[in-house]
Amino acid sequence: MNEQSQTLEISQTSPEFSDDQLVAICEAADVIACECPSYLVQLLKEVKEFRRYTTECGERFPDNSDSHHWLSNRASQLEKLLSQTIYEFFQKENLLDEDNRINLQRLSERNRIVALGSVV
Repeated sequence: MNEQSQTLEISQTSPEFSDDQLVAICEAADVIACECPSYLVQLLKEVKEFRRYTTECGERFPDNSDSHHWLSNRASQLEKLLSQTIYEFFQKENLLDEDNRINLQRLSERNRIVALGSVV
């Protein structure tokens, strides 16, 4: 994350989000309004954790390694789908800057506007 501009770099061709990036997105979206970005991030974090778990579980229980390998692969597919969904959401919400980075300040402002709109 770039501290000065409050942006996160992501790949347009294959968006993937690190755990630190997911935390930064949640922090920037931490206004009680539309919680879709936070929900998507939470889902992605849980799927990533599940993939890690199934990989470790397959190593601990080699008799079931085929099933765990399959689960890990399916979780990896879910990760990619959720990452792409988050990326496309940010595109639709105009939250990417000209260099294809997530603008956390815009995300915060977006949620403030939504929250204020629901109050007024």
